[in-house]
Order: sequence, then structure tokens, then C-alpha cells
Amino acid sequence: MIIRLLVLWLALLLAVPAAGQAPSAQFRIRADKLVEVLKSGANEAELFSPSFLAQIPATQIRAIGSSLVRQNGPIVGIESAQLVSPVSGIVLIGHERAVVRYEMTIDPDPPHQVIGLIVAAVDARDDSAQKLISEFRSLPGKAGLIVMPLGGVAPPKLAVNSDQSFAIGSGFKLWILAELARSIAVGARSWDDVVPLGSASLPSGITQKWPKDTAMTLHSLAVLMVSISDNTATDTLLRELGRERVGAMVASTGHRAPDTTRPVLSTLEAFALKMNANADVRARWTAAAPMERSRILDREAKRLSMGAITLAELGAAPRHIDSVEWFASPADMARTLDWFRTRGGRTALDILAVNAGIPVGDAARFSYVGFKGGSEGGVIALNYLVRNKAGQWFAVCGSWNNSHAAVDNDRFTSLMIRALALVR
Repeated sequence: MIIRLLVLWLALLLAVPAAGQAPSAQFRIRADKLVEVLKSGANEAELFSPSFLAQIPATQIRAIGSSLVRQNGPIVGIESAQLVSPVSGIVLIGHERAVVRYEMTIDPDPPHQVIGLIVAAVDARDDSAQKLISEFRSLPGKAGLIVMPLGGVAPPKLAVNSDQSFAIGSGFKLWILAELARSIAVGARSWDDVVPLGSASLPSGITQKWPKDTAMTLHSLAVLMVSISDNTATDTLLRELGRERVGAMVASTGHRAPDTTRPVLSTLEAFALKMNANADVRARWTAAAPMERSRILDREAKRLSMGAITLAELGAAPRHIDSVEWFASPADMARTLDWFRTRGGRTALDILAVNAGIPVGDAARFSYVGFKGGSEGGVIALNYLVRNKAGQWFAVCGSWNNSHAAVDNDRFTSLMIRALALVR
């Protein structure tokens, strides 16, 4: 359930000393070399400083370059290189279907290698809402999108299968955050409450290897759950808040068919239900109504634990995404995000904004960006709550499911960035 974001924060963007600053020509030389490296996937050691490559390996640079080519077509060349200081500036590299904005810093001393680089923004060429709709409809499997103005009665700015139900992966964690925010608002909980970390789930995240019962604040758990989609933190919060209360929140946020996703599974239960050895439990789960499903989870708790997981069965291929998942339409998720706008409170909004889910340059075009996505084999869902510079709020939510093959997360992320461009 890890979302691979089209955001490259290449570190070491430090202030450089005034003495020994390189002339402008050196920046342009390095900009040209950047194009060569991105095209060839080689010679990174010549372009980047050793300290840079120690933090961002060449393999990661190549992976980002390949991702940008898959999304935007082959590199055409530099469109412009503009200095903001003698050693830093903006490089626009043209692709067949987009222009990618890089923010680059070079060492002021010879050999003037790159010490900082950010993929700041991606702008599609000659884009339109109709092109975006066409590309959504061409995705294999099924896909949906909504671009919804919030705070008024305006209809969606764009909608494709927006009321159709999709598996949403870790997008369900928004309901857990919403229930946590609600319980704090009514005084039942505090962000500073300390609880023990629960049993480990599988990655994504980092806490699955932490000692069991590590003392955690609810705030820390929520930040981990949302910003890096930490599954162990998620399951701990689900336990602390109660499955029934989180299930009630599914309906409270505006889900039009909440029973399709209730009772709300923990991430570990979802993994375990997908295992071949639990085919009989899965069959009963799929056929049961919500109340019976709750009883199944109670009766089969031992079979739905870490001991049931066979890692070899988990991979990129879709596994039972039509039956063992969390389900919502893009319109449902838009209403969930609107709940945060109107009732979630400042802290919950701040947590949603920790990871914007888009390149930093694209995020800077908004006055607020909140994000939560989800993915697994055959599933990706990206949900953005944004306020543009004019002060208008929008929910931009999209999902793509394919029961027969893995989905292209990079391609879908690119489509969603283009959808966000419609409202910035």
C-alpha cells in the first residue's frame, strides 16, 4: 500500500558561500549534462557530487528519470535554464508531452558538480479536460475521477465514473483520522494521549519493526499513518478508536454505500484474508452481511494474524481486490475530504498536509494541499484536498482498479497532477 510519489527531494540544498562562486556558464554546462544523464541513465558520478550520490544513489536517479519518461514521453531537450544566483536556478527540460521543472544547485568550486536537485513541477503540453477524460476512460480495468468545488452548490468541474465504487487501498485511513479528530473535538481523546504500539503489520511504514508496546501519542500515530501510510500505526489507531466507531465515521463523512466497506478491516486482517490458506474464510467474508463479517473477524482472529501471512503470495499482481479491500467512489472520497475542511480541525488538516503527494513546485501553486493515497497490486487511489491562491477549495479524487494486472502508479499520478492543474 505504498504510494510512489513523483517527488524527488534531492538533498544538500544548502546555502553556498559567497566566495568562489561559479560563473553562469558553469550552470548551463551542468544543465546540459543533466539532460545527457537523464537520457542515458549513466555518468551520474561526473554530474553529481560524491556527497550527493551518498544520499541519493545513481539507481534512484535513474528510476526517477525513467518514471518521468514513462509518464511524459521521451526527453526532447532543454527549453530554458534561468539563474536565480550564480550557482542555482531553474532548468526546464522538455519531454514529448510535458515540461519538467528542476531546481538545481551546483558547487561554487570546481568541478562545479550538482549538489542539489528537485523535480519541482510537471506541466503537460496542450492539455485539456477532454484529453484528461479520454485518458481516464482508456485506462485498462476501471477508473474514476472527480474534481469537486467545495463550500457551495457548484457541480463537479470534471467527473468520470465518479459515483462508481472502487477499491481504495490506504485511502481508508482517512476515516480513521476523521474518527480520531471527531473524538478529540468532543473531548473523549487528546492528541497527546499516549497508547502502546500494537502488533506489527506489514509495510508500508517503519513501526512494524519497533518494539511492541512502544509508547506513542495519538498525534504521532496519525502523522505516521497519513504521511507514510504506516500500517502498524494504522492498526493501532483502529484498535484504540474502535472498529464500530470508525465504521460509523464512514457514513458520517458522506459515503453513499457504507456497508460495502464495513466492518473496517485492519491492514493485517486484509493481508491475511487474501492468503490462499484462508480461502474458506474469505469466501464466507465475501458472502456475509456486515454483522456476520464482524463475527467472522472475532471467530477467526488467530487465522487473521501475522502467522497467516505468506510473503511469497504478496506481490504486484492483484489479489482479491473486488472482495477484500476498502471501497468508496471518488465522490465518496471528495465528501470525506470536505468533512475535514468543515469539521476536521486545524490539527487534522496539518497532518493531511505533511505529505502533499505532488512535486513541490506543483504544491506551491496552492495555498493548501492535503493528501492521502493508497495502492496495492491492481489498485491505486489518490485523494487531494486543495485551496487555490484565490481561496477556493476543491477535492480532487481519483481511483483506478484492474483485477487482472498491476496498474501503472506513475501514469496515474501524472493524470492526477493534470487534474489538479484544472483548479490551481
